[in-house]
Amino acid sequence: MRWALVDFGHPFYRPLTRRIIIFALVLAWTVVEFFSGSTGWLLFFLVLSAYVGWGFFLSGQPDQAAEDQRGTPPPPGSGKDG
Repeated sequence: MRWALVDFGHPFYRPLTRRIIIFALVLAWTVVEFFSGSTGWLLFFLVLSAYVGWGFFLSGQPDQAAEDQRGTPPPPGSGKDG
């Protein structure tokens, strides 16, 4: 069993816009902690921002196709040639 803080392969994180928004919120809170002068929380959110950014964008996990894990083909007209 592999330990992970967040399951980056979960279908909830499939849309790119959702990943960008989550990353931006964590990064924005890191900036808030920087300007508030809270060193402990700043380091926590800085590490969390790096972890989320790596998991969403740099981990090498390809974005899953429109097919879900059951193998259902994408709906017609979705732009994916099957």
